[in-house]
Amino acid sequence: MKSAQHSRTLPRTIPGCCLLWLILISASLAMAMDSRADAGIGDRLQVLESRQIDVYADPSLALQQAVLMVQQGDAEAASGLLRQIAELWPDLDIGFHEALILYESREFENAIEQFSRVLKADPSSFWSLYYRAQSAAALGQLDRAIVDYNSLLSLRSDLSPGYYLTMADWLVADDKEGIAEAISLLDQRMEKVGALSVLLQRSIDLEIAQGNIAAAIQRTALFNPRIKATPEWKARLADLLFQQGRYPEAAPYLEVAREQIAGMKPIPARRETLRQITVLENLISAAISATTEKVGSPPVISD
Repeated sequence: MKSAQHSRTLPRTIPGCCLLWLILISASLAMAMDSRADAGIGDRLQVLESRQIDVYADPSLALQQAVLMVQQGDAEAASGLLRQIAELWPDLDIGFHEALILYESREFENAIEQFSRVLKADPSSFWSLYYRAQSAAALGQLDRAIVDYNSLLSLRSDLSPGYYLTMADWLVADDKEGIAEAISLLDQRMEKVGALSVLLQRSIDLEIAQGNIAAAIQRTALFNPRIKATPEWKARLADLLFQQGRYPEAAPYLEVAREQIAGMKPIPARRETLRQITVLENLISAAISATTEKVGSPPVISD
């Protein structure tokens, strides 16, 4: 603890340039929270502690330390550190960090209230919208989460696919009628950033979920040539063709996929694909045989 004489010589208010810097630091910290790994929290906390953080001189690092503390499960210590920061720096708004500690402590109702207070002062606070939505989703309040995510998605054009996949999941979680809306969301995003495979694959899954196999097959053509050259893509397309009853069209894809895998290293994922190919080959063979016995000649399958 610093001496009283030392504390009197330090500012109790923050100049405008420092406030802007602290806001940027807080935003960077919040962004890091989105991709954190628990395994690294202890290491990061040790690094901060080793730097002998001076709350008087550098509240931004102390705020980082508070968040890392609560991620380690020490919410009481984190809250105590925030109170100390608030006392020493009364002009520093720590409302977002207080809300984040509540979120990390899984106090979702209280977190929603605190994030709402932050958003009342700043309706375009991206990370407050994000964490309030996540808090609502954790409580099963998906309608509320979707409203916040709609606002969040409108704020930035550089968001990763994961945000859109989360939104799609929420749209269809309790409402099968939301499938069309989820597909529309993914299509709108792909119009702007291209047919990213992760978004395209989810849109195919959603088409299948609503029984629109033809549309799912059409979407497979949108994958880039590198992906379409893989045995996994061929096996997936063959599966869709099989589901639509287009057996003679599906069989050649399986044959080529099997040949490809035969020349590759037998890793677990490829062994699973090979197993799926074998299952489909047997199903297609049985289906063609049954149809031939029924009508006396091979079926003519048209698109």
